[in-house]
Amino acid sequence: MSHHKLLILKGMDFSGNLSCLSNDLRYVEWERYPFKCLPSSFEPCQLVELILRHSSIKYLWKDKKYLFNLRTLDMSYSKNLRKMPNFEGVRNLERLSFEGCVKLVQIDPTIGVLRKLVFLNLKDCKNLVSIPDNICLISLECLNLSGCRKLFNLRHSSISENASHSQSTMSSILKWTKFRFHSFKPSAHKYLASCLLDSLLQLSCLHKLDISFCGLSQLPNVIGCLRLLEELNLGGNNFVTLPSMCDLSKLVYLNLEHCKMLEYLPRLPFPMTISHDLRINDIDMTDFWRRVGLIIFNCPKLGENESCSSMAFSWMTQLIHARQQSSTASFHEIIDIVIPGSEIPIWFDNKSDGDSIRMDLSPIIHDNGNYFGGIACCAVFSVAPVDPITATDARRPDIELCISNSKTNLRWYAIIPVILERRLIEVKSDHICLIYFPIESFFHILKWIDVTLSHLDDFKMKVRTKNGECINLEVQNCGYHWVYKQDHATLQKLLFGNGR
Repeated sequence: MSHHKLLILKGMDFSGNLSCLSNDLRYVEWERYPFKCLPSSFEPCQLVELILRHSSIKYLWKDKKYLFNLRTLDMSYSKNLRKMPNFEGVRNLERLSFEGCVKLVQIDPTIGVLRKLVFLNLKDCKNLVSIPDNICLISLECLNLSGCRKLFNLRHSSISENASHSQSTMSSILKWTKFRFHSFKPSAHKYLASCLLDSLLQLSCLHKLDISFCGLSQLPNVIGCLRLLEELNLGGNNFVTLPSMCDLSKLVYLNLEHCKMLEYLPRLPFPMTISHDLRINDIDMTDFWRRVGLIIFNCPKLGENESCSSMAFSWMTQLIHARQQSSTASFHEIIDIVIPGSEIPIWFDNKSDGDSIRMDLSPIIHDNGNYFGGIACCAVFSVAPVDPITATDARRPDIELCISNSKTNLRWYAIIPVILERRLIEVKSDHICLIYFPIESFFHILKWIDVTLSHLDDFKMKVRTKNGECINLEVQNCGYHWVYKQDHATLQKLLFGNGR
């Protein structure tokens, strides 16, 4: 192995000690790396990616390693990791993930030298209580703090200590993203809203921000100053209201699922275009199918109301229009809408009771992209809590929208993007899921299922549950609707559509 440049090890058992690795390595992916640190002799100056997910590492290296070509470091789910490495010798890092590293308590202050860092994932670092101050990650575009509740709330502290801690945390985050702020007395800062401060001299470069399940109660108006923000996940928090988001003109994805205290929806922007930044997608390593849309799931205080439906369909219309007007939008983009509701919108002209419907593809098969812009698929489903005594501990369930062909025996499916964990579902509720596929995307799916498109009469859409043993979930009806490029009447129905 002395001159190997590539090392990929998965599902293998090792014992004993590891004394050396090739210093010629450029790519290392070792799943469940069994040792507590890397060999001290390991100095791979040409290393570009180091991926050690689910490792047994306690610390990556002592002091410093000079790896100036390293671009990606992924230590996700290394549950014994207690200390981040010194970053001074890896200044060119662009992507950094410590997701699920539950024993991490703080971030190494040398993270401030990572001026090229674009993606930082700290999701579910549940014991992370402090982050360094006085640093500026000037290139940071994607930040995931989902599940980092202790960053914002120290349960065993007094109110003033708790507020002071939350203020310090958010002050540091704002510095990371080039915000500037005033200083207030700790007693005035019980909630996040009083920590994200009103004076902004520079805009953040963030494109994606995930602060879901952080125990937050308020969000201040300054969220509107994140003018480059495209994706915002606020799910699982304790908001009652949210500030207007009209100034976030680039926002194309907003997730509010499991915001059980939310009583009013924020005002949403009218996106002018949908851009597709391939570089960001590569760094973020997102799914091949990029999704945009609005997720309002398990928000019982919102209930089923006309304003929610009107706002959701209005935003969907704007997203469809923005996509049609954009020269850079990817045909892999899907628009997801999940909102409270119990009936398929009236403008759907193909409906069926139950969880499946046969698809008539004759309208589009010879269209050649001239008239049709896409297809909207819809399902109404209900979820209800289960008796914890009788429930199983199966894997988390999913809802899948499946397109299949009975002759080719092939199928394609999309996961409806809601979290269905048993502990989060406390009351029964009905929801509408609406997924819009651009016509190019839909043809891509059809040809994957039936390459020659010679079995057009055998396509079916089905909405089903997967791993549904631990939750009561029922699909009540489903349908689909062809959307014309220039069908202003349809767009008006979408916009004002009384989607009931």
